[in-house]
Amino acid sequence: MFKFVRRLVEKATKGIMEQVNIVQDAVKAPLSALVNEVMGGMWKGEGANRFVQEMTSEMIPLLVSIIGLNTSFANSITKGINRTDQAINQATNKAQSLFDTFKIF
Repeated sequence: MFKFVRRLVEKATKGIMEQVNIVQDAVKAPLSALVNEVMGGMWKGEGANRFVQEMTSEMIPLLVSIIGLNTSFANSITKGINRTDQAINQATNKAQSLFDTFKIF
């Protein structure tokens, strides 16, 4: 049963990382590129200055934060899976040791 649950959790973790990549590739990267183009002179004036300011001080840092939080969440889930695997292996080894000691099975 644990193997089934483990696969489900791994699939969910993979889905989280896919969403992180979407935020990075479809939102953050294009916004950063647009900011660079505006800063390079594509758009000038007060509106351009406000756009760059808002993107660099609010939107892009917020996206970076979302990416970081979700990556950290996925990594924490993976660490939990690994610790659970270790616990199961230790329990299995202890049980096998008892079986061997007392000639069970």
